[in-house]
Amino acid sequence: MAVLLRTAMTSEDAAEILRKHITTQVVDFVADTIDAPEARLRAALAGAIRMGVASQRFILHMPELATADLDEILRLITPLLQKLMHPE
Repeated sequence: MAVLLRTAMTSEDAAEILRKHITTQVVDFVADTIDAPEARLRAALAGAIRMGVASQRFILHMPELATADLDEILRLITPLLQKLMHPE
């Protein structure tokens, strides 16, 4: 996945493969679990946030994310994702 993500930055073919994968495997699935307006947009945003964290932690090795404890990352990001996906 990391190779595909890197390649997608410069190759439209790789970007299309990644878009299709994310849409069918993530956005479609997650959107079906969201009972709120704009469910597909909310699912796409949640995926983008997670992808951003993962790419900065594992590909770019941003110091704060690369060295942070996973439980601490989850503690901070979970309320944000819950509010986005299940606003009440």
